[in-house]
Amino acid sequence: MVFMAYALTNEYMWKEINGRVVVLHFDSGKYYSLNHTGSLIWKSILNNVPLDDIVEQMCSFYEVERDTARADVYEMIHLFQEKKIIKKK
Repeated sequence: MVFMAYALTNEYMWKEINGRVVVLHFDSGKYYSLNHTGSLIWKSILNNVPLDDIVEQMCSFYEVERDTARADVYEMIHLFQEKKIIKKK
């Protein structure tokens, strides 16, 4: 089982609105509005849900192949890290 712990960096805050996550960068005012899939991944990684469990949730909620779900989860985590929204604990 793959387990990685992530935390929100200090420059951002987030809030859930109508089931969707909105992430705000304090200094620039730039924000990201995540769709339901992105919101599921976001909340799961910040709640330290193991990556294999996130993939399983994606497969059951959205009826996607395991390899596709895994690739999507890793891509999203990479994007969040690249934009310095999250960091490894």
